[in-house]
Amino acid sequence: MNEIASASVEVLTSSSLIPLRDLIAKAREQQSQVKSDLKEARDEEAKQQGELNRRETSLFRWFYKKRIAELKAALPVTRAEVERLANWEDNTKIAVTFEAGDAAQRAYSSMVRAFDSLKLSSKKWDVTADRSTNQFVERSLANRTVDRHPVIFEFSSTDLIQFSGRAMRFENINGDDILIYPGVAVIPRADGVFALIDIRELKIGIEGVRFHETEVVPSDAEVVGHTWAKTNKDGSPDRRFKENYQIPICLYGQIALRSQTGVTEEYLVSNAQSAHAFVEATKVYQKALDETTAP
Repeated sequence: MNEIASASVEVLTSSSLIPLRDLIAKAREQQSQVKSDLKEARDEEAKQQGELNRRETSLFRWFYKKRIAELKAALPVTRAEVERLANWEDNTKIAVTFEAGDAAQRAYSSMVRAFDSLKLSSKKWDVTADRSTNQFVERSLANRTVDRHPVIFEFSSTDLIQFSGRAMRFENINGDDILIYPGVAVIPRADGVFALIDIRELKIGIEGVRFHETEVVPSDAEVVGHTWAKTNKDGSPDRRFKENYQIPICLYGQIALRSQTGVTEEYLVSNAQSAHAFVEATKVYQKALDETTAP
């Protein structure tokens, strides 16, 4: 089997977006440190407040007059530090504004609607490997054998980017998920490393494939014919196999995602029409973006 998988996240970012990626990464590092400092400050505030409450309500509070005075002086300072760190935490977030012309915005809205339909397809599979079928040895008319795994397409988000809408998420079995925002695809990894890809550099292709379905036929799939588990060259059943049985041939949409930086992903979608509609809507959006940025 030949694996179908993208390159490491470290190398996937579009060259034009490397400065933005580095800026976001730096902001995340700062935010992580601020979160840690803020937690310490809040813990100290709670500790001081708890001790003050205990001292003031104690039967022997007159023994603690000096300590109570110290705590009353320290608490406002600690609270001010908590407020300062909380404000700093807000200021370390990167707000990315996606600016585009009216045509591009309309095209993106159409793309989102197409994805909304695509994600409702009965079955979506991530194709993780393939090989050429030895049709003579395997007694099959299929020219390609694939490893496929059910996945989810859904609206999602990542804390990397502040955006009022939702990203279009493509689950990835043997790699990191792809989230598509206006103008950019984000590929976040669990350890915090991430890639940003200019959506115009993401090549997206669509092809209708006739798939020999050996599992349950999805409810929205178009059955375009039948074959046999073991066949002769002319498509007739090979009578040498007593347990031979018919197999439905389904028309699926095959979506391929590629980039020069190393994105290599492939999906099968049971609703071929929805797959075609999404890819075409994406291409229209990419073209609209090109026209917006053209001199």
